[in-house]
Amino acid sequence: MEALAVTATLLSMKQTMCFIKTLRIASLDDPITKLSEESLERLWNPPPQPISIESAGTHYSIATYLALENASQNAYNHVCQAAHHSFADFPGVDEIQSFHNVEKLIVSYTGIVSVEHDMCRNTCIVYTGPFSQLEACPMCSASCWKEERLQGTCGQSKVAAQTFTTIPVGPQLQALYRNKDSAKDMDYLCRCTEEVLQQIQEAGSISIVDDVAMGWDYLGAVLDSNIKPNDIVLMVSLDGAQLYDSKESDCWIYIWIIVNLPPDKRYCKLHI
Repeated sequence: MEALAVTATLLSMKQTMCFIKTLRIASLDDPITKLSEESLERLWNPPPQPISIESAGTHYSIATYLALENASQNAYNHVCQAAHHSFADFPGVDEIQSFHNVEKLIVSYTGIVSVEHDMCRNTCIVYTGPFSQLEACPMCSASCWKEERLQGTCGQSKVAAQTFTTIPVGPQLQALYRNKDSAKDMDYLCRCTEEVLQQIQEAGSISIVDDVAMGWDYLGAVLDSNIKPNDIVLMVSLDGAQLYDSKESDCWIYIWIIVNLPPDKRYCKLHI
């Protein structure tokens, strides 16, 4: 039993080192990330002009979609149908978009996309990094694929039993610079840092410490040029949640906080 425990520990350490190595050499164009060529091109060369929507119908569709973010697709369709009936003769009403089309429009305007990775049906792992080539979970041995589909097609059709969706943070940050108000907000940290450094130079100290920009860890990174004026600074908060009684934490939740934004907007749900 002791030998088995040692072997299991060594395997766990080996997997951990594989993940560390994979993270060190990670890149946007790594096929494991599953970002499309179009998404990569947009990340590397974001559109410089602000978003402009001239069609009243398109504007209405996007505004309705965002207003109903916690409602169903059916609710969106009913609201748009009501608009069609109530404003049938108004210009632009024929350009109100279907649910599917308005989602495609939002992606085209913002560049914000989602990527999906296969995961264990028992939520043990996601098939990425060192696990990307596996077809069964190394922890519970469950197959990656829907067995009925796999057997029904003699192994020709491999459909993941479960997938994990990620919305990359990069395109979300870029989208903030395509509106003059949010772009101005994103300049807050740079302006605040300049004021703090000037205050230190003139008075030798900071009169009030009430934000990240006043912290010595942050200022030290700025003075060492590890954080530059146009850099985006993110703070991550991560915690495990116990979803069922008498079990270990089996769900991990993390959020990104955009430090560049002013404190009164930084912690709002809209920007997290």
